[in-house]
Amino acid sequence: MDMPEEACEQEAPHLREIVLFLSVHLDRAPGVLWPEYDNPAFGDPDDADGAGAGAAGDGVCPAQADRFTAELASLTGLSVRLDRVETAGSAPGVGVDAVWTGQPGGREHLLIHQIAGAVTWQLTGTGECGRPESFQCRLLPGELLYVPARWSRRCVGAPQAQYAVISLCGKGD
Repeated sequence: MDMPEEACEQEAPHLREIVLFLSVHLDRAPGVLWPEYDNPAFGDPDDADGAGAGAAGDGVCPAQADRFTAELASLTGLSVRLDRVETAGSAPGVGVDAVWTGQPGGREHLLIHQIAGAVTWQLTGTGECGRPESFQCRLLPGELLYVPARWSRRCVGAPQAQYAVISLCGKGD
């Protein structure tokens, strides 16, 4: 993922953080980003500071989400799309007996943006050294989790926890 430094410097701070984060983790290993800047596309609609202002009932501002995915695609050279917004209590395979799921075809990377509540994510896959690895973290609102392609995942969260799943893949995939 080659991104000109001058292009990165001109972008919104939240995009700059995500692009730098992906430059470290993409195709390597899972990771968590605790961003310094809020992403205007995703916000808690009940947030007192108005960060979720204009957001739909699912905590996503559609116009901002479209702009975010287009800008991230432009900066990274990847195909980027907002796949879905899930509420932990309604998502299939979420909860105490959560099932393991993988990306269809195993080619897509995921960026999970926690919108509301907290979710514990458990990941398994093959690490850079070729050996099986696992990763576990708890995401709070505003935090992001990168899930490499071909890694399986499951989450355990409070019924009201909400997160957006963003798919990333090469333009030819």
